[in-house]
Amino acid sequence: MKRRTLKKAYFVTIAVTFLIGLILGTFIEKEYGVEALRTAVRTNDWTILQPQTTGISDGNIPDDYQGKLQLFILAGQSNMSGLGELPPSEMETHPQIYVFGNDYLWKRAKEPVDDPKNQVDNVSLDTDAAFGPSVSFATTVLKQRPDMVLGLIPCAKGGASIQDWQKKLSDNTLYGSCLKRVRAASVMGTVAGFLFLQGEIDTLDPKEAPERTFLPNRWADEFAALVRDWRSDLNLPDLPVVFAQIGTNADPDRFKNWAIVKEQQRQVRLPSTSMITTDDLALKDYVHFTTESYQTIGQRFAKAYLDLL
Repeated sequence: MKRRTLKKAYFVTIAVTFLIGLILGTFIEKEYGVEALRTAVRTNDWTILQPQTTGISDGNIPDDYQGKLQLFILAGQSNMSGLGELPPSEMETHPQIYVFGNDYLWKRAKEPVDDPKNQVDNVSLDTDAAFGPSVSFATTVLKQRPDMVLGLIPCAKGGASIQDWQKKLSDNTLYGSCLKRVRAASVMGTVAGFLFLQGEIDTLDPKEAPERTFLPNRWADEFAALVRDWRSDLNLPDLPVVFAQIGTNADPDRFKNWAIVKEQQRQVRLPSTSMITTDDLALKDYVHFTTESYQTIGQRFAKAYLDLL
């Protein structure tokens, strides 16, 4: 009898433990997201489990601005995230430029805009993000439109191909995670523009990454599909889009399809869409720009955007 009681207690303990684990796992998945949970388990870094907020200002955006921000999606690869050297001291932040950070919290925009600290959507994690073009873009726009309040939404990912940016709604895809982020940020305003800086990886010699698929000869069609999907999902058929044509590189043997992608980008013809050039700007390495070049890119983004309006 005693042995039977102990056996019963043993199975009850197992059942209760399993039930507690199931409830806890469901709560964590709902609260933090399955991708963040997987990353935490894989890396043993539990600090990434930050609650996925809904874009509430938490006091960082003045009451007069809340709901009135003009939101800009920043998509592409590493040159959109920015790898320029950061200034030795923090640059003064403008009181009319905010960023919906990778931690899903609003704050006054400063470099690096694509700050990876407490990142929620790890699919777009860039641990080395630094100075990029987005604050320069916002500052330049404000000079012409001083009544605007801008909200920047970083979504770029280093090494992302044009195919990586095609529409998939899962949280562990660039498109899906960015769309989720945009919708969360939209409680503070309206999406006003889409900025895209990408293409370098699609020029790579296929032998460099045989496990991946690059589409240099289809870049224009893939980009057109991307723009169409964003406009459809945001219900903004005339959403202004500005993209940057790739410039130069210091390793032509590696980037064999550079001229093909560059020509594909030149051939893009879409309504409410404009292309800026970058081939006259200085590089800091084989393919990434200097801080000064990123500032110029931001200014060109701004001019092209304002011209579209």
